[in-house]
Amino acid sequence: MEFIWALVISIISLIVVLIVAAIVRYAIDTSKTSKKLDMLIKEVHYLKTEIKKQQQHKQQDGSKHIIDEKV
Repeated sequence: MEFIWALVISIISLIVVLIVAAIVRYAIDTSKTSKKLDMLIKEVHYLKTEIKKQQQHKQQDGSKHIIDEKV
């Protein structure tokens, strides 16, 4: 009999934990914070690529300038 009560209490506890997890997940999904975070990550990635392009362009300009000086 005690085993059955322990099993029932365990199942009820598991159901409560799953319900709480579902509520928290729904709150996170409906919040605008996750959407803003996605936009921020995309913007940071875009800025990184732009910085790399500018650095490569500066290196190319620098090498052209050195060649022009030698000629």
